[in-house]
Amino acid sequence: MTSQTAFAKVDLLQPAPTQPLGYYDYFGKLLSPQEASQLVVNKRLNPNDPISYQRVGAVKITKELIAKGEDIFFNRKIGDTFGLQGVFGFALGFAKISNELGVAIASLQGQPTTNLKITLQKDLTLGSRTFPKGTVIPTGLKIPKGQSGALGITASGDLTCALCHATLSNSKVIPGVPNGELAIPLFIALAPNTAAGFARLNFNPLDPQYKGNGKTIIDSKGHQVELPDPDKLEKAFDDAVLDVPFGHFESSPDGIRDTTQIPSVFTFKDHPYLADGQFAVGPFAGLTAITNAVHSSEINLFAAAQVSEKTLGIDPEVYIGTLLQNAAVPSLRLPEGVIVKPSEWLRGVIAPNPTQAELEDQIPAPGTGTYPKLRPSLFTYNGLVFSPNTQKPGDIASGTFLFADNAMSAFQNSLVPPANQTSENWQALTNNSVKRGAKVFEKANCATCHIPPFFTDNKIHPIDEIRTNPARAQSRLALNNLLVPPKLYTFNTPVPIPANAEVLDLPTQGISDTPTTLPKGILPKGGYKTTTLRGLYASAPYLHDGGAAVRAGSLRFDSNGCFTVVNKSGLGLSGTLSLGIPADPASSLRALLDRDLRALVIKANKANPSLVRSNLDGTGHYFYVDRQAGFNSNQQADLINFLLALDDNPGSF
Repeated sequence: MTSQTAFAKVDLLQPAPTQPLGYYDYFGKLLSPQEASQLVVNKRLNPNDPISYQRVGAVKITKELIAKGEDIFFNRKIGDTFGLQGVFGFALGFAKISNELGVAIASLQGQPTTNLKITLQKDLTLGSRTFPKGTVIPTGLKIPKGQSGALGITASGDLTCALCHATLSNSKVIPGVPNGELAIPLFIALAPNTAAGFARLNFNPLDPQYKGNGKTIIDSKGHQVELPDPDKLEKAFDDAVLDVPFGHFESSPDGIRDTTQIPSVFTFKDHPYLADGQFAVGPFAGLTAITNAVHSSEINLFAAAQVSEKTLGIDPEVYIGTLLQNAAVPSLRLPEGVIVKPSEWLRGVIAPNPTQAELEDQIPAPGTGTYPKLRPSLFTYNGLVFSPNTQKPGDIASGTFLFADNAMSAFQNSLVPPANQTSENWQALTNNSVKRGAKVFEKANCATCHIPPFFTDNKIHPIDEIRTNPARAQSRLALNNLLVPPKLYTFNTPVPIPANAEVLDLPTQGISDTPTTLPKGILPKGGYKTTTLRGLYASAPYLHDGGAAVRAGSLRFDSNGCFTVVNKSGLGLSGTLSLGIPADPASSLRALLDRDLRALVIKANKANPSLVRSNLDGTGHYFYVDRQAGFNSNQQADLINFLLALDDNPGSF
């Protein structure tokens, strides 16, 4: 495989290489069969035995593995039944609008939709807000042709990866494209115990403003502590959740309001992963680590209690008690009239076996300790690894250790941005605007960081350099002093894990200074990865927070290509995703590139208190291609057309 640096000198409109079948992933290095064989020989193992490759940590990329990853991606639930459903109550919340969903889907008469709109049959109160009967709400749910359910939601109310990371185009399901219209805040706020996710935002449950009718518990130091009033905390948390624009999510139990756009999953050669690049270690250059995180730390509510005192300053018993006192299922709530230590009550009464409750499908990584006192590592930030028990019949994710995560990584790496077949792209290709834009891209030095053909330098840049809102860059800083060296079991290890299982030390050279420090670029104050530019036409708005957002029709152009703002209400997230209205790709890219327009967008974002509270403003990345930088309006337009053409084959329609 040619190096990415070498590709910087080729035609910018050439298709990017794709993941090769038959090769091996070795902790982010792509090895040919011959190279993988030599690796195994060097480890004094038999290269003719497939298990030898699993023992050294090499994953063979095959059609079969990709197909299994695709099956898991579309059909296997994420999250644990105990926490996500029993305590948080996602399915119970979704049931509150089940009648409205049924009516809306029936009205389609078998036709597909990319954004199901429901009409409330009765008043709906969430937090301090009441949505009156008759309100029309765009849900962002995708309904495939002839189906009676939404893409990514099972009949039992479980979620799959496809809910956020797939869309419809001409009745065809397209995986990898982010569902930027998804009404995540609504679906979260509907849950009866939304506040169980309090650690995802800057909520201290013992803040005096939430004092009231909370239960009294015994904390880890033996002191009696009064928990927050469940109704007050729930109302306040629902309000905070409803601050968030559609298509954004909050996943990190870091106590920071750092909501992030749903990312695309065209992941091949786009490492490191997540907005700040924190997932860089392990198979597939960190992709397996973030895939694991979705199933463990992002969804698992209880595991964060292990480090809550050191990362959030919240006693673990207070953490667990806050989750349980208002559990969605009444039998899971802390008892009335009895003062208990929540963790002991949890073990003695409702969940004596954590592997059947909050650790469903999870395995402690080697070297992290014993639950509930696991330590984080660069691979897993709660010490857990998603690896379903092979004794579960019919479970498509069951297999040897880390099978499901690696299969999904191979599948995601097989995806490429779908062809941009809009009339605008056809015209821009036909009149050579795209080719001219490629020259502007080079002249403006965009390729310094966005190196073709994957249009990233695969680096994390310090926050002082990027100057984007720092919230998303700081999400893991509190873990730095808690990390243990990253280790995994060999990939031939059966589940449950036997006592004599072999262990792999994950390489961190070139990623972090030591195996127990965060990746370079994140320390000391946080950083952001260089995001790929591929698939931009399908992933508006832009920047790490999605703050560079403009609604279609907000700009007017004269004969010289110069624009004026004709609709200020369409600027920023408050004029787009906060209203459930998509951002226009071309107009939003112009806001990214033009400093005058960006200033107006930032002003609009900062005028919205909800966005300010969520740290969504569109600041940073002050690398402009505008008049002040020496480029005229036509060159700016050509660059935008070039960026929107970066699909599976940028030079063709």
